[in-house]
Amino acid sequence: MPFSAPLTPALLSLCLKAHLGAKVDGKLTMPNMPDLLTGPADDPDGVTLALPDNSSVQPPEVPGLDLSRGVAAVVEGWMDVRLLAPRAELRLQVAGGSSMIDAGRLSYLGEALRALLVIEARQARLVSTSVPERPPSHLQEGCTALRCQVATSSGAIVRVVLGGRPSVLASHQLVEHALRQTLVADALSLQFRLPPPGVPLPLPRASQDVLGGCPVVDALLLTSVWAVAVLRQLAQNLSYRGLVSLGIGSVGGAAVAGSKAADSARLGVIVTGMRGGVLLTEELLANGLPIDGISGSLVAGVPSSNPLAIPADPPIAPHNCGRTPIQEVAEDEFTADLISFLSHRRGRYIDRSKFPDAVLNGMTLDLFSLYKEVVTRGGFRVGNGINWKGQVFARMRNWTANNRQTGVGNSLKKHYANYLWEYEQAHPSDVVVDRCTLCGRGEEAGATDWIACDSCNSWVHFSCDKRPNLGTFDDYANAEQPRSYQCPNCTRAAGRAAGRAAAAERRAAAAAGGGEAAAAAGDEGQAAAVEQAAEPMES
Repeated sequence: MPFSAPLTPALLSLCLKAHLGAKVDGKLTMPNMPDLLTGPADDPDGVTLALPDNSSVQPPEVPGLDLSRGVAAVVEGWMDVRLLAPRAELRLQVAGGSSMIDAGRLSYLGEALRALLVIEARQARLVSTSVPERPPSHLQEGCTALRCQVATSSGAIVRVVLGGRPSVLASHQLVEHALRQTLVADALSLQFRLPPPGVPLPLPRASQDVLGGCPVVDALLLTSVWAVAVLRQLAQNLSYRGLVSLGIGSVGGAAVAGSKAADSARLGVIVTGMRGGVLLTEELLANGLPIDGISGSLVAGVPSSNPLAIPADPPIAPHNCGRTPIQEVAEDEFTADLISFLSHRRGRYIDRSKFPDAVLNGMTLDLFSLYKEVVTRGGFRVGNGINWKGQVFARMRNWTANNRQTGVGNSLKKHYANYLWEYEQAHPSDVVVDRCTLCGRGEEAGATDWIACDSCNSWVHFSCDKRPNLGTFDDYANAEQPRSYQCPNCTRAAGRAAGRAAAAERRAAAAAGGGEAAAAAGDEGQAAAVEQAAEPMES
């Protein structure tokens, strides 16, 4: 399909700016990127990355008409042609965190989507026409309407209504040219809608069905009905790569079908700054580490096994509130400080008598205990390394002995992301940063499979525990009924305690007259107890 040379690099540039830009002092700055276009030697900036308008559409070949001077100059009534296109909203899921919902980033992503629609419209084909039973009432005098079935350059089929003079609408070639011009012009009106002031930004979420589990966030698009239809159909086209290349995971609630494992890996690197459990620093990238075809500056990420724990951009400044340290703070002081922080952060008044407005297990959410239990276990970034149901929920006021609620872990993570994640970033001293009790290293090890011992609350890298029959990390972190993990130190201690108990039973049996037989039974019992203590326990 012929289109102007700057269009393809324009798409690449816009995509990189949308996903890799970073906010510095409130301004969106671009990462270091190679030059995508080179202008003339005497004017290096002479080539711009602007989208073509409808004047770039090639004129048609109409028998008996010389259109070299332009269609409008030759065809009477051409300027009365109108595309009758109602507007509609469309919800997309875009790779990234809440910081993606930003006027600067979405302006670049919107321009990229406009470019995709321009590509589709410039080579659109007129498939069929029909006359509406009831012509639109707002047509100009002397004009009529034509319902047109159109195939875009990638094969999407849409129906639009074109208004104009009967002399123009009678020609198949002129109608097709009018459709291309009006669709291109209309494509340039696409816009993203930001949440109203005071409304919290949408939280990221992750699903294996959308971009292979890469974190995505909801964005609302305003465009024409025909453009909505085109984007929906392109999203279901397995061979179409335009949407996933822009980091779009779903269109109108349907996952983009053209997503591949390599796309998920590449977008995951861009969103989290991690690859294979290793934080990609400028030093690593400078040494030539490939990222599936992408190299250069990346927005700094934080090692995390939690797709919801995407750092705010720009980073949240420390909240110098003078609050008592988290180990000693009273609940009333903590709640007052949290409300003050969120009110300032979100730009709206929060009524303390109605805060929080979340309920869990029939009771108001216990944010105080939730926050303390998470930050003392390494913070929200640890994600599934925390046993949310067994360790956190069990210490909250919301817990009851007869609780039958399912999905507690996921609910707690979502509530934490909504109410407490930004507060944690503003209070880094609250987070207890542990070191693995097995390898002695912390974040520098690059591993993200952190897990806390249910007996002593110490942290280990699950991959550092080489004991047999442990199962997998997911057995302890992701299952609805996770297994209880006991570190090697606690397992040995439990074994010694079991051995002492068995020895005491042996001595008691010997004293009661059991003699050597009782002593031998005691030895066997001690060995069995030690062996049993060495195995991982089920919850």
